[in-house]
Amino acid sequence: MKRAELAPEAAPADLVPIVCCVDDRYVLPLCVLMTSLAAVPEHTALRVLLLHQDLSRTGQERVAFHADRLGIELEVHPVQPARSAPVSAWVSQAVYLRLEIGDTLGPRGTVLYLDVDTLVLGDLNPLRLTPLEGAPLGAVRDPQNPVIGAGIAFPGWAELGLPRGRDYFNSGVMLFDLAVCEQQGLFTAARRFLTDHGDQVRLWDQDALNFAAADQWRRLDRRWNTFALSPLATQPGYRHHDAEPYAPLAMLLADEPTAAVLHFAGPAKPWRDDYPPGRAREIYRRYLKTVEWSEFNGS
Repeated sequence: MKRAELAPEAAPADLVPIVCCVDDRYVLPLCVLMTSLAAVPEHTALRVLLLHQDLSRTGQERVAFHADRLGIELEVHPVQPARSAPVSAWVSQAVYLRLEIGDTLGPRGTVLYLDVDTLVLGDLNPLRLTPLEGAPLGAVRDPQNPVIGAGIAFPGWAELGLPRGRDYFNSGVMLFDLAVCEQQGLFTAARRFLTDHGDQVRLWDQDALNFAAADQWRRLDRRWNTFALSPLATQPGYRHHDAEPYAPLAMLLADEPTAAVLHFAGPAKPWRDDYPPGRAREIYRRYLKTVEWSEFNGS
């Protein structure tokens, strides 16, 4: 996208910060993500706004070390999400830190949120310069829960008054216009959903944000949030049947080589020894080794 084609109010890409949310369990993948961000030549001025829950001093020092090593400007915000929100499986209450972005950062313009289980493989500047055209957020349709009624999201969609077949986005990569989010009360509505319909929550903050956005979100290209499905699709018990008519598995697998952001969604994580072998694991481990080498050598 050429600069001349941008809306007049659009900020330069280097003024659009990256927002990440962690607790101590996810400090290592955050450092890997930052390493991948800094490895992209087009990323010349990176600023990371870090929201954390009860991050230990050791965790904060580790993140600061890598930010300094990579030339990333780091801004740290301690936050406490709602303790009553449901969690399960591999997630903790820190998954709800995303819903505190608005109150924590204020209406400071556009920010790009990235899950820390993502890996940046391409230039994010075109994404950061994408105009949202009045929508509070831009996101990519979830490949495993592409629409309401196909997947595990919103099992009680009819009770909630939601239309079957409506697009459903993944919250791992989101471009926010924080001023519009505040005007529309997006984060407040998402937190209210958790309070009022906690029994309907299956995908945590993602369900809440999809409900609050009410389908008023900008659809982004799949390359900005490409799931690493190739290591998982061959595993026993993997299912894609419900999503297949809307997001064919063959199409999703073909996306991986051209991904700008590769997302390791789900309980299987590439920094763990039991992650299935394959290209996605090899790519991730290259960045992981850089992190481990720099910590070992102190530089």
